[in-house]
This record gives sequence, C-alpha cells and structure tokens, in this order.
Amino acid sequence: MNYGDYLSESGSKRRPSPLRRFSRIGRESTRPLINMSPGLPNNDLCHFIGAKFHLRDGSTLELSEEDCKVAYNYGNADGIKPLLAFLSDLTVNVHQPPTYKDNDTEKQLRVMVNPGGCHGISSVAGLILSPGSLCLVQERSYPTFIEAIRCIGATPLGIKMEEDGPNMSHFKELLSAWDPNDEDKWATRPKLFYLVPNGNNPSGETVSLEKKREIYALAQKYDFIILEDDAYYFMHYDGPSIPSFLSMDVDGRVIRCDSFAKILGAGYRLGWISGPNALVTRLLYHLQVDCQHSSLLSQVLFSRQFQQWGIDGFLRHTDTTREFYKQRRDIIAKAAEDHLTGLATWSVPRAGLFMWMKLLTIRDAEEFLLDQVLKNDVLLTPGIIFLMDQSQPSSYIRVAFSVGPEENLAKGLKILAETIREFNKTSKDETTIEGNQKG
Repeated sequence: MNYGDYLSESGSKRRPSPLRRFSRIGRESTRPLINMSPGLPNNDLCHFIGAKFHLRDGSTLELSEEDCKVAYNYGNADGIKPLLAFLSDLTVNVHQPPTYKDNDTEKQLRVMVNPGGCHGISSVAGLILSPGSLCLVQERSYPTFIEAIRCIGATPLGIKMEEDGPNMSHFKELLSAWDPNDEDKWATRPKLFYLVPNGNNPSGETVSLEKKREIYALAQKYDFIILEDDAYYFMHYDGPSIPSFLSMDVDGRVIRCDSFAKILGAGYRLGWISGPNALVTRLLYHLQVDCQHSSLLSQVLFSRQFQQWGIDGFLRHTDTTREFYKQRRDIIAKAAEDHLTGLATWSVPRAGLFMWMKLLTIRDAEEFLLDQVLKNDVLLTPGIIFLMDQSQPSSYIRVAFSVGPEENLAKGLKILAETIREFNKTSKDETTIEGNQKG
C-alpha cells in the first residue's frame, strides 16, 4: 500500500518535532552525558515524592519517588516503555493482528499511547481528511467525530444500519458510484470509514463477523482505511467478543482506537492506537506538537497496576466490568418492556452503555424531552444530535444506563412512560377542543 495516497494535505506535512530528536538522544544514551540540551524542569524540585493508592479489591498500589519523577517531567511521545510494552503485548494477545512483525516496515503494526479515544479519532480525521473529502460513517454516529470532520470541511456519507451492522446492500450501492477505471472519479472516493463496531454510540448496534468480513473486502476493493473506534470492545454482553477488524487486517489498512475510559476511568485521559507503522508514526508526530504526550502520571499509575495484574489480571478486570454493566443493561431492558411497551420501540444492545429508542407518538423528541420530561426530573438525550440529517424533527432518544442507582433505571423509564401518556392525553384533548370550536 502507498500510504502517502491516503494522507490529507495537513497529514502529509506532519513531521517529527526537532526538539524531540535531541530529547530522545539524551534519554537513550548508553554513556553519561553532560546534557545541556533539553529545557526540562529539574527533578530535584519534584514536589511529590511518593503516593499510595487504596484499591477497591482491598489491595494497595504504591508509586516510588522515581515514579513521581517520571510523572513530573517530559517523556516519550508514544508512551513510557513499560506501558507501551504491555499495550503492545495486550493488542497482540487479544487481536493477533496479521501485520505484527510484518517484513514491510510501513505496514508493520505499531502501537502508541494517546490521550484517549476522542483524541485518537479526531487525529485520524485530520491525518486523512481534507476540505471537501468524503468520509463513510454509520448513519447514527458519534457526534464528536462528526464535529471533527465538520471543522475540517469534510462531508459524512451515512450508511444505513441494521441490528448487526451496516445494511450491506446500501453500502455497496453507495460505493458503486466510484469506478476504479475512471481515474478522476476514483480520486474523489471516500478514503476513510469510521465506525464504532461494538455497542455503537448511540444506537447500540454490534457488527457481526460476517459483515466485518464483507466490509473489509469492500475496503480492499475501494481502497479505503477503516477507523475502528472500539471503546466498548471489552463490554460485549452476549457471548464472546466478535473478532476485530485489526484481527483480519492483512493489508495494513485498519487504524484501531482503544480507550481506558469505560474500563479504568474516563478522567485519566488515556488510550492507545494500533495500526500500520506509516500512519501511526504520523499520528505520533501530530501528538508531539499537539500536547507532547499523554499524562505521565496516568501512564505511571496504569503501568504499575498492569505490572501487578499482567494480561490475565487485566482481562479478569474487564470481565468484572462487563458483568457490572450487563446487569444494568438487563435491568433497563426489563424496565422498557414493563413501562414502554406500546409507547416506544427499542433494541437491546449487545455491547456499550446505551439503549436506542423510538417514541411512537412523539414527533419531536428533543422538544418533548426538554419541555416535558426534564420538568419531571429525568434527563435523556435526543437522538437527533446523532443523525446525519438533522433537518427534520426526530422521534429517537438515547437512554444511558451506566450511572446512578440501579433503582433509578426503572424509575426513569416509568416517569418517561407516564409523561408520554399525559402528553398524549393533553394533545388529544386539545385536538378535540379545537375540532369542537371549528364545528
């Protein structure tokens, strides 16, 4: 693959920070240096010299003075070595990517630490998309990514969705507009497909293995990059996790963004990116000039935890997290059946934190949620903010089930149902009065 063909004008100009070159020489020197190159704060002034964390399982985790010094100063842009090594091993262990140790160094798998999922997907958007570019997305898509490409000046092309992923007939029909034999037309094809394959935010779809294989074949045929935003990979509730796009990436055309937000905490702002060396290296260059590197305190803390856990301990933790949210998913599904049958339709998500729901008698869900439901002390998200076409009101809402006491899940949907009934009654009464007046 010629990776230069996928880069935006901005992406093609990315190069390593000149200062970083000299910082790396100083850090990696095998002989003592009188290092008068970097503008580092002096470690002797490091205010924190140790820390002790009490963990939920009753154990403790301690940071030494040396750990605190690592967290105090600048570090490698792609992550501190112990954490980077763990995440590389985890990625290989879980996904077994075909490009691991590939002989083609451009295509070879590279892993880097980054400041979480949002940073990853927006960085990839800037790497590949230019003003006027087209980008393939799920028709109901994560608004942060849509906002990122809007700022670039790119245009999203929404693909119709089904419970097990994209409607493949629509996907193929959409792509058929680009003929590889028409050189001018071919140059305008979408070069990026962004998707959340497990528990899509907002609508909860999980892409089946069969459709993943079909999508990858389309990526090969129409030569586009797949951006796999998989924050909910470890939260697959029904059966084993479906193999990732990275696991089938023989070409080196998948960039995968993972996040610790849902499994270890969102405020630490830490995640990792996996993909072909040629593209991940340019994401690293962007990181160097964007924010230098991810929080080193978070990196040191997580690295120490992973040293205690190992990969097996990490996966046991994700199992516990998944079971916690699965129980809440089951509660919200039963509450919907108990209170909203006949008032709404929904699908039970196989992964993620959200239930996607259509209110059957409400034309404008946003107006209804803000004017009627909120005054009854329930806050829900209108579905329209996730849609490609926002020109008309939408009846859809997104129901999150991740936070708050479990009893509030059923209580919230009961209040929603009561509010719908009251609204329907009021609307019917007003229609009757209006008809009588006309009569």
